Amino acid sequence: MGLDVRDEARGRAYRVVRPVRGPAVATREAPGAEPVELGRAQGRGSASWTALARTVLEDATGERPGGKVARDLGRFLVPPRNGERRMSGEELAEWLATWRPHLSNLFPGRRRR
Repeated sequence: MGLDVRDEARGRAYRVVRPVRGPAVATREAPGAEPVELGRAQGRGSASWTALARTVLEDATGERPGGKVARDLGRFLVPPRNGERRMSGEELAEWLATWRPHLSNLFPGRRRR
């Protein structure tokens, strides 16, 4: 698993807003450009945060991310209710550099218990 943030995405910011009512929204912000909505939460719970994280990762890397990395980033991106979480492309690149897949991915012949 070698997801890397594309050079043009390193200067962007990714923002997740969680209103009191309504869905959370992920946007991409770039200097000198209007914000672009990447996705909205479609329900409640971890599946929605994973989906939002997947859209952020896909936009930043240009690749469809695996489920584990999207779930892990989804936990990190959850803002407080009526709040927001913002992450620059550089911060996302640094986070990805420290992220490690589950050991079972490194040893595909072995099963998890």
